[in-house]
Amino acid sequence: MAKIKKINANEVLDSRGLPTIECSLILDNNLSVISQASSGESLGKYEGVELRDQDQTRYFGLGVVKAVSYINDLIAPKLIGVDPMRQGDIDHWLISADGTTNQEKLGVNTISIVSQIVLKAGYLASGLSLFAYINKLYCQMSGTTMAIDKLPAIIVTLINGGKHGTRNLEFQEFQIIPATSMSFRQSLQFAVESYHALKQVLDYRNAGIAVSEEGGFAPSLLTNTDALEVVKESLMQRKIKLGVDVHLGLDLAASQYYINSRYSLKDKSQPLRADEYIEFIAQISKDYDLLILEDPLEQQDFNGWTNLNEKVGNNIFLAGDDFIAGKIDRLERAVKNKCCSAVVVKFNQSATVTQILEFILTAKKNNLKTIISHRLGEGYDTILADFAVGVQADFVKFGAPVRGERVAKYNRLLQIDTEIT
Repeated sequence: MAKIKKINANEVLDSRGLPTIECSLILDNNLSVISQASSGESLGKYEGVELRDQDQTRYFGLGVVKAVSYINDLIAPKLIGVDPMRQGDIDHWLISADGTTNQEKLGVNTISIVSQIVLKAGYLASGLSLFAYINKLYCQMSGTTMAIDKLPAIIVTLINGGKHGTRNLEFQEFQIIPATSMSFRQSLQFAVESYHALKQVLDYRNAGIAVSEEGGFAPSLLTNTDALEVVKESLMQRKIKLGVDVHLGLDLAASQYYINSRYSLKDKSQPLRADEYIEFIAQISKDYDLLILEDPLEQQDFNGWTNLNEKVGNNIFLAGDDFIAGKIDRLERAVKNKCCSAVVVKFNQSATVTQILEFILTAKKNNLKTIISHRLGEGYDTILADFAVGVQADFVKFGAPVRGERVAKYNRLLQIDTEIT
């Protein structure tokens, strides 16, 4: 059985040009793997704490030299000679070594990247493909078997607003979800063609075709409804039927525009109370045939989530991202209060692979849809694609179908598609 021979971490740059951790691992049979930590910007208040150097003379204090040293000097020596297939034991040790509830000692980025690189080493040692190895770990944890017979549906960003794009728009992502009647290859082709068709419409309307850090367009539009209208127009020009060929989706990241107990949107002349805002969102959902609403309300308003779910839950998936932040206790509370019907899963919201699998297992047991999602700061790593297939997630969200760090993940799904079909 192969054992860990060497682990080495370095400070590199992510897709935003900001520091992140790159980690490599060599087994004693000289097979090797490499991985990069992703990082978010629109962070939920319940997420784990990233370890940043806070040295203002380097990268505005965002360096990760300290995290790298923790891996190379403290963690790596303890894992030499260990079987990488002991994922659960290693993850438990990492969490215990930190000893805090939010990973503030070692940093969630430090723990997460070590857990990920061990996962990749485990799949090499197992002789399985990465997605099959992840599936094996999930099935061992759940005590069941789960066939790998499908690829997840894709949620593709066309326009970015809020912290991820143009500040003219409060909503963070305007998305399309191709119909599941299409094959994966057909749905990806559909999404790419829709992206370029929207570019033509934005250019024709002189709205601007600049792109955001996630690849979505960041046009000069006045309101969120304007953005929905221009997406709808670009689809209708191609004689595409909303609700049949494609659905729309929104990641609202509502906590970003929840100010002084009101929701402030350019679509309305005055900030809205929670009840007024819920009516507005419910009407938008109906008017634009939405399928997914991610983080439509601020992170602590459980009653508001319940009320909105009662209004639209029969037709729409309400997805908790920052609202749940990968925490099982918040997920269980959301289930109890019937707040949502889907959850977003991101690496480093839950610190370890084992915790992510436990979170997904809890979601599936409660009949919630699972969405495996990228973050704003990404790299070349394609582990999310394998992870989504391995746990048979319902959806993936990798951003727009452009920019190398996003396209790499879509391309990996294309590769997997040829392996399982």
